[in-house]
Amino acid sequence: MKFIWALILVLGSVAANAQRDNYCERNETIRTTVPVTKQRVIVKQSSKWKIWKKTEKFIEIYDSEEDQDTHRLVRECCPGYLEVKSGLCEPICTRGCPAHASCVAPDRCECISGYVSARNHQDGSHYCEPICQTPCPAGAQCVAPNTCVCGDGYTQLPPIGDGVSGGCAPVCRVGDGCANGQCIDVERCSCNSGYRWDKAEERCTELTAESISETLDTTEDHTESLTTSSTAAFTAPHCPDDFVLFRGECREKQFKSNEVGCLKSGCGPHQVCLDSGVCQCSDGYVPEESGQATGVFSCRRTFFDQVLGLNEATDDEDKLNPWTIPIIGMASGFLFVLLIVGLLGGRRYRQERAALANKEMECQYSQKTVDVDEWVP
Repeated sequence: MKFIWALILVLGSVAANAQRDNYCERNETIRTTVPVTKQRVIVKQSSKWKIWKKTEKFIEIYDSEEDQDTHRLVRECCPGYLEVKSGLCEPICTRGCPAHASCVAPDRCECISGYVSARNHQDGSHYCEPICQTPCPAGAQCVAPNTCVCGDGYTQLPPIGDGVSGGCAPVCRVGDGCANGQCIDVERCSCNSGYRWDKAEERCTELTAESISETLDTTEDHTESLTTSSTAAFTAPHCPDDFVLFRGECREKQFKSNEVGCLKSGCGPHQVCLDSGVCQCSDGYVPEESGQATGVFSCRRTFFDQVLGLNEATDDEDKLNPWTIPIIGMASGFLFVLLIVGLLGGRRYRQERAALANKEMECQYSQKTVDVDEWVP
């Protein structure tokens, strides 16, 4: 019982240290306003009517406020980690991990127990391959940890003795199931002694005197090369610390989060996929700030693009641009004000022209009157 409790304490301390590694600490400055009591010296000059001018000094106590800075240590998740409901900081893999893998560090995946990393030869991406401690028999493949399943063209044999499962036997449907022969591979028969394979009938037929002579005339020399194994000693490669040896190969323990993710699955709205497999915001869009906290990469329009991009009233998702109606309303109101100002200005201009014309006519009339008076004797 003591051993179990000791083991629990050790595992708990290890888990606590691992969790603390995901936290970062920083100093935060908090500025508050606090009431304070101050005093000041007031100098009062004597009256100018006094002969002996002596200044008076007295101390005044008054209430005031001051800004006070305090510092505290803030503990939060490090960059690349997200705090979950349990209060722990878990790493973020922005492009996800393949099946049977978990996110163990920011944008780093690792296969779970019973699986080992493997690389896809077509696109170079990683996937997790199951591990079977005992090699699977011929015709079977490892589909899960320590689980072998017969492949296509093979059937499962009943277990022998205390075995859990039997081997895999090839299936032959030709020649009535290899009648008078044995199925040695998928759809391949080996005829028994006294029989030969008839290509026309696709079955094992009994040898006759006539068929023996035909066989002797058309016999071809079939030889099978025996595979010889080298007696040289096999030296296992030495793998670095970040790799594990599997089937004579050094496999990566951790790998990047879905290296070519967007090349296969694509990107989100208003995003383009780069050749490196990373999604990037399209022109006129910037990353959402909330995406850094949630781990979901999304893009939004820039402010100037929203204001100036009035030629696109809707975006790619047929959503109305939130700036379209306000800008159109402001523009319409501005044009209406210009129209009213123009009408009022034109009316005033016409009135001023009319008043100026009337004044010129009065001046001309009075001038003529003076000229007539000058000629009167």
